[in-house]
Amino acid sequence: MNLELKNVTKAYGSFKALDDVSVTIPEGKLTVIMGPNGCGKTTLLRYIVNAFASKMPIAYVPQETYGSIGMTARDVVSLGRYDKSKFYISESEEDKKLISDAMRYMEVEKYSDRNLDTLSSGEKQRVFIARALAQNAPWTLLDEPTSNLDVRHSDILMSTISSLKRSSVIVLHDINLGSLYADNVILMKQGKILSCGTPDKALNCDILSKAYDTHFMSAQIGDRSVYVSSGV
Repeated sequence: MNLELKNVTKAYGSFKALDDVSVTIPEGKLTVIMGPNGCGKTTLLRYIVNAFASKMPIAYVPQETYGSIGMTARDVVSLGRYDKSKFYISESEEDKKLISDAMRYMEVEKYSDRNLDTLSSGEKQRVFIARALAQNAPWTLLDEPTSNLDVRHSDILMSTISSLKRSSVIVLHDINLGSLYADNVILMKQGKILSCGTPDKALNCDILSKAYDTHFMSAQIGDRSVYVSSGV
């Protein structure tokens, strides 16, 4: 099902993190939420989790998931296959395949027997993303999943999510990475949605300049536009 949000407002005292937000997030598509720092991206993603998690399974990876865990990388990924009803049941063949596929997608198979605490921040992030992919939930929500990833693994993540054709919502700062892979874009500023739709319709220099309070230039590379900030 599509995710329908109507007139959503979230305030912290007098500050409105979300200000009368109404949007439809389409099922079966990759939706990317973009905008400047503090515009409400993470608040919107958390609202979606809280509003819909009781209605259906959601795989969610927040910005920070680290700390001392004391489990191997594979054990962490395998948690994506267990809920309260299955926790004490051994892995099925389907479980094993989904775990293996997810680790292969994120290129973390070589860390299978490594304690998660010994991995770098980027490696840990890929493990937690693999856990979300192994969950194989109706919706996958990722909050700035590329923040600790290098260019190659950022591209691998986005191309994997896109190719799996799952219903996904991802918060990103990289405008060009988002516009390359997104089916649907939500561009935000100060708790409001400035534009929403396919990248070719929702993004242009004027709307990006308005969102980020800086000037943008664009260039055409193949069949897509690339955006570069040209200064305040």
